[in-house]
Amino acid sequence: MIKSSIILFILVLNICCLSFDETTPIHVQNENITPKYTDKEIEYFKEIAIGTEYGGNTQLIRKWDSDIKIKINGTPNQRDLSALNMTISDINDIIGDKISVYIDESNPNINIYFVPIHDFSICNAVPGNYGYFFCKWRNNIIYECDICIATDESLLQDERSHMIREELTQSLGLMKDSLRYPDSIFYERWSYTQKYSAIDVKMIKILYSDDIKAGMRKDEVENVLRK
Repeated sequence: MIKSSIILFILVLNICCLSFDETTPIHVQNENITPKYTDKEIEYFKEIAIGTEYGGNTQLIRKWDSDIKIKINGTPNQRDLSALNMTISDINDIIGDKISVYIDESNPNINIYFVPIHDFSICNAVPGNYGYFFCKWRNNIIYECDICIATDESLLQDERSHMIREELTQSLGLMKDSLRYPDSIFYERWSYTQKYSAIDVKMIKILYSDDIKAGMRKDEVENVLRK
């Protein structure tokens, strides 16, 4: 009985005294970490936010660093004004902590013109467009834009309301169209979309995030968004 007790004691002592090397690193993989941006979001952002649709400009990020103040010109109807105000409200909900967008008739940096197509020269418009924006920038910081919205009777109101949202949104710096998502405000083909899709909201947020700087190249955007 005594011999058995001694053997049991020795076994317990050996188990208790097993050594553990505290200098050996333990690698724990956290599979629950969610990337900040998805591949789909990164690819779409690179497609619509780098460069411009027209003019052959350098493929760089361009954005505002000051509040956007809009003056309304021409002959908008009540539904035009409603669409404009809704777009302004939505943009402020998305990036109002970075910049604000509002109507300012006395000191604007965006002029929006509700005019017939034959007056689109005021926006340096490329022929064939019923909505058009033309922006100026310095050191890739946007400081002024003109937007033209066609008032021709051949256009449906839903089409005009769509163009108001599209052109104002693109003047933020998301200057290119895409064929990827038909429900996106940036869809290249004819569209009646009058609200932002989930990916549209994400594109606006990314452009005005602290991660994205004016003047970034595509490779720099890729690197910073995949961190």
